[in-house]
Amino acid sequence: MDAYLSQEAYRFFLGLNLVSTRPNQEGLLIGHKRGHRFFVEKVFPTKKGFYSSLENYFALEEHFRGKLIGFFTYEADAKKKRKILLPFACGQLFLDIHLTKKKKMTIKSYIIDYKKDFYFLPVDLKLPELEV
Repeated sequence: MDAYLSQEAYRFFLGLNLVSTRPNQEGLLIGHKRGHRFFVEKVFPTKKGFYSSLENYFALEEHFRGKLIGFFTYEADAKKKRKILLPFACGQLFLDIHLTKKKKMTIKSYIIDYKKDFYFLPVDLKLPELEV
């Protein structure tokens, strides 16, 4: 299993890095799954906490016509990560984005999975080559 970021999604994350030294951003990943690959087409920034309520999350899922495939956050600590380990998130993609002091971005990608307890299963992330 792996994930692929579209140019548009990748440019969004790179753009956040340009305007902030420590982006405090979270949000939803929009795209589709084909076989064993998640295709992240777009990102949708949200307020802190990914969603305000479970009802709100399902309303967003309906609004995006079933294309919500996961979540992203910057600089996630253990507490923030635990908040997303919930039954409705099982099988979803989770991107944990970190910046170095030189504004270099690293993205760790996981699938939220379950085996006696919820956990993050690391998966490969394919980044696009950006067109100039």
